[in-house]
Amino acid sequence: MAEGDAQSEYPLGDALPIDVGAFDPGMNLLVSGPAMSGKRQVVFDLLAPAASTDPIVVMTTDDPAPRIHTEFEDRQSCITPETFRIVDASGAPGDDDPTVHRVNSPADLTGMGVAFTEAVEAVGSPPRLRLGFVSISTLLQYVDAERAFSFLHVLSRRTSAAGYLGVYSLDPTTHEDRFVNVVTSIFDAVIELREEDGNREVRVRGLSGMAPEWTAFPY
Repeated sequence: MAEGDAQSEYPLGDALPIDVGAFDPGMNLLVSGPAMSGKRQVVFDLLAPAASTDPIVVMTTDDPAPRIHTEFEDRQSCITPETFRIVDASGAPGDDDPTVHRVNSPADLTGMGVAFTEAVEAVGSPPRLRLGFVSISTLLQYVDAERAFSFLHVLSRRTSAAGYLGVYSLDPTTHEDRFVNVVTSIFDAVIELREEDGNREVRVRGLSGMAPEWTAFPY
């Protein structure tokens, strides 16, 4: 288990088949894996594990808000406008859903930052919150690596300072190794997914006392 006060940790439920029951407040996690590896499922399961009542803000650069809503309705029925917000930078048209804060494009990093602040305020600037970001790879289709790194660094530091849990996704197969290594350095731990001989596997790097060994991931 991650070190820290059990009263304030973020339980992860059964999202991962590993010997970790919770993450410390202020941690930022990177879920890294190729397409169809299950990383999106892991991100959403970490944001809304069973019995969690933590407020959630999801920042999306690819899937539009209605798809994000559907994912969470399937996971956590207690989501309400008071506890759940989406920062939709996918560029898809939308209605006047009060839970959605729209940004014209992932290229508008300033707008995304402002929308994140507004979303947090809309759920009451709570002492606990789970932030999801999907995905870094789509963000890089719109902005260069340097701007993306700077934005992600600032966002992750903001969530860390507030004691929130941040969960971000990345497809490392679509980027140069150098960039993957640099962006990975932002995060406290990395959850890696892969497929070997038709079987999914997972490992976690960066947690003290936990060996980064591949484990079967039949989810």
